[in-house]
Amino acid sequence: MSFFRSAAKLLKATFLWLPLVSAPVFSAPFEIKVHDELIAEQKQSSYEVETNLYQASAAQHIESDVFQTRLEYAYGIAKNNEIGVNAFLSRYNGASYVNGGKVGHMYIPTHDEEGLWHYGVKNEIVYLRDIGGQEQLFYELTPILALQLTKWRLTVNPSIDIGLNKSGGTAFAPSGKLAYSLTPNTSIGAEYYSEMSNTTNTFPISQRFNTAYLALDTKYDKSNINLGIGKGTNQNSDSWVMKIIGSISFE
Repeated sequence: MSFFRSAAKLLKATFLWLPLVSAPVFSAPFEIKVHDELIAEQKQSSYEVETNLYQASAAQHIESDVFQTRLEYAYGIAKNNEIGVNAFLSRYNGASYVNGGKVGHMYIPTHDEEGLWHYGVKNEIVYLRDIGGQEQLFYELTPILALQLTKWRLTVNPSIDIGLNKSGGTAFAPSGKLAYSLTPNTSIGAEYYSEMSNTTNTFPISQRFNTAYLALDTKYDKSNINLGIGKGTNQNSDSWVMKIIGSISFE
């Protein structure tokens, strides 16, 4: 009888701990952006600063809110082509960190502004020491697909991440945006970000990274601003996120 009681206790402990071990844990990306047609013109430079503040999920065991910053410099190397470099910084639990960065190339062909279909592509090599210390090195391919219908615009980024370090792996990280033009220079819309990797595909959607945002975009001359407030749609995503992205281009 003692054997069966011990076995029962062991099975009970296993089932109690299994959800904690196997459930994926996510944090807000350093870049919370749906890519569209914003690109540095030929022989022009652009600077972009993104900051976001979020409340981490309880599974991350972070005592404070997390403040993240992304710094980007891009240069138009040719018509419809830019290269860029990014740095990732963060602050939480009273300490500051350098979390890595990325280099990338983006191609956006010239489109008829009145046309229905818009497209492009972005390629990046990313090194990231994520919140909590996990190191990642991966290649990211981001197709850019957009549909313009009078004042409405739907943009989709079906990104694919391919691991380059020992952990390897692939991830499908789609994002999308539906925006409505209030004025020629200002729009309001909804953004959605998700992630389905080879390590989380076995989990139901309720346990994957999913975050929805209400966003405002405005531009003035060569400056662009994106403001957004988001909320995770399940318990493994961030409780809430606030983001600000500002960019400026010049010769």
